Amino acid sequence: MKIPKGLGNMGALMKQAQEAMRRAQNLEKELRLEEVEVERDGVRIRFNGVGEPLSVHIDPSLINPEEIENLEDCLLLALREGHAKAAELRQEKMQEITGGMPLPPGLDV
Repeated sequence: MKIPKGLGNMGALMKQAQEAMRRAQNLEKELRLEEVEVERDGVRIRFNGVGEPLSVHIDPSLINPEEIENLEDCLLLALREGHAKAAELRQEKMQEITGGMPLPPGLDV
């Protein structure tokens, strides 16, 4: 039986897919070791690569009971930005793993 043209490299493709799956399974462990940092108007927050906050530093000049809403806004913006940066990092790592191959449904990040 003749193999249809274009399917001759199926074994190599399957091997590449298996390697990508293995690396994707370790991705979360790798991302927990990565860090991103965001500074927003005197609020600095460090996150790991999965988006979990690791530390918060607030410039003492921001601590004014009469302007607590400003501090809350700064914290919220820094948290959102850090989470977005962690998501970008995850996406970059997945691109490295898959080499641009489309992922099956449910495996995308």
